[in-house]
Amino acid sequence: MIRTILKKHPLKNITLDFDDQITPPPFEQKALQFYYEAHDKTWEIKEHVMKIQSELKAADDIIADLSFRRLGMEQELEILEDWLGVTELEDKEFFDGEITIDIGNFFTICDKHNLDLQNLYEKILILTETYNRDIENIYEDDAVIDPKYFSALDELYPRYEEVSVHTVSLDDDHQSFLEEYGKVEACFFHYTELAREVFNKYKHLVDAAQAIYHRVEIVDRLLRDKLKRSE
Repeated sequence: MIRTILKKHPLKNITLDFDDQITPPPFEQKALQFYYEAHDKTWEIKEHVMKIQSELKAADDIIADLSFRRLGMEQELEILEDWLGVTELEDKEFFDGEITIDIGNFFTICDKHNLDLQNLYEKILILTETYNRDIENIYEDDAVIDPKYFSALDELYPRYEEVSVHTVSLDDDHQSFLEEYGKVEACFFHYTELAREVFNKYKHLVDAAQAIYHRVEIVDRLLRDKLKRSE
């Protein structure tokens, strides 16, 4: 008697037909166990990728925010540098009237930016370690699960008369698995591409921010000197 067994799985349900008249031989049991494990491993990768992608996107949003705030800092910094004689403000003729800057608030904003950048560093460090580990764990031919799982069923098809599972249902389900695996693999490499983009943006942000912080230190020193001379 043929019976259909549905095994629920978060990656995809596994639906196979079995012949009750045939006792599954050990090689069939082992092959199907590998097949079930392939679903587990692929689902683990999918969950991992979704989690890391979410964290990368959050980091990307922080980078965008810090980059925008840096531009605001730089605008006020240029005005202060002009006032202190460090550099001459470009397009000064386009400014009408007086320019007022709350110096205390300016330094508070700079300190907060620096603190937020340091906090971002901790996130980027963890993401980088995860990315490096994931890259190292890629198998040959860019497989994201052990290639042994792709050949797990090879012995069943030529010995279809000996096995309890109906190989037609197995082949149908296997093709469905390969389709889902392909989506997960594509997602994995999309994640690694996104990671490289975020890390590159972070590097540019750090370089730009460090240059700004250095200029802020100079302005801070000049302001202190100016205050001392006025006392």
